[in-house]
Amino acid sequence: MPKLVHSSQLTVHRIIKRTINRPLLTINWRRMRPGFTLVEIIITLFVIMILSVILLTTSGTVTQRFKVNLQSTAAKIASKEVERLRNIDYASLPPTGSVSDTDLSKLPSGAATRTVTNYQSSTAIKQVNVTVTWQVNGANKQISMETLIYQNGI
Repeated sequence: MPKLVHSSQLTVHRIIKRTINRPLLTINWRRMRPGFTLVEIIITLFVIMILSVILLTTSGTVTQRFKVNLQSTAAKIASKEVERLRNIDYASLPPTGSVSDTDLSKLPSGAATRTVTNYQSSTAIKQVNVTVTWQVNGANKQISMETLIYQNGI
């Protein structure tokens, strides 16, 4: 337990303050001011410009690749139909009409038609034209493939 002491028994000690020569504190006003420096703003603008260029370049590439993929699918459909008609007997060639293919569902508003006509009024040679159409951004696109089929083969 603490010992009780009367106030008359307390002694007061005096603290002597001494002045020590210290260098003056300098305040760096640049660090105190809020905001950005001109160099920081220029670097930020440069980074934003680079990112914008990359974004615009890749978006154009993606759009172009999408269009090329559609065109490739259409060419594949037309080519398959031409090969199918070449493998059919000349006497049983189908007449002019529409073509059905499972890949047509990959094309937006895709449709395919074939036209079978006599080549230069000859009954021994048939001219076959396969046309595949689709839409991209409201514009109609198409690919056509033509071939000649001879009565006695190639």
